[in-house]
Amino acid sequence: MKIRKWLMILIIVTFSLSLTSSVFAINGLSNRATLQGLKGVGVLVEKLPPEVEQEGLKRDQVQMEVESKLRTAGIKVLTKEEAFNTPGEPFLYINLNINIAKTESDIYPYSIDLLLIQKVSLLRDPKLTSYAVTWSTGGVGSVGKPILSQLRESVNDMVDFFIKAYLSENPR
Repeated sequence: MKIRKWLMILIIVTFSLSLTSSVFAINGLSNRATLQGLKGVGVLVEKLPPEVEQEGLKRDQVQMEVESKLRTAGIKVLTKEEAFNTPGEPFLYINLNINIAKTESDIYPYSIDLLLIQKVSLLRDPKLTSYAVTWSTGGVGSVGKPILSQLRESVNDMVDFFIKAYLSENPR
């Protein structure tokens, strides 16, 4: 009985130490084409619940890492004012949803959405404008509470995917 209990604990720990995820993207030719000519992007990381930040996943840290990766790749990070004064008002929106509700397990489901949102106009009436997701990537999975902060790595992987798409449309 004791061996079975330890085996079960080992399985749970092993499972919680790996990020199992499914990734999805809106990254077709027409979506990537909407990145052409962008002079930069604003960055907005959605607020995280306090209990998530207490576990080590800090919104400000995610924001700084994303901005740093973009700058390192040569993509200008626009301030809020610059983004609103740039044609299309482009910004990269990052939303992490993590359900760390009290359960018997220390494994929590999550989703990450990384969206490029731009102001667009309708073909039938170009005076009508709205904001739309023109490019995106994201993923879902589960993570163990002790390694919740490693979700930053998943965000960084998605930012790398954006950088690759951006640079394919805006070669240096």
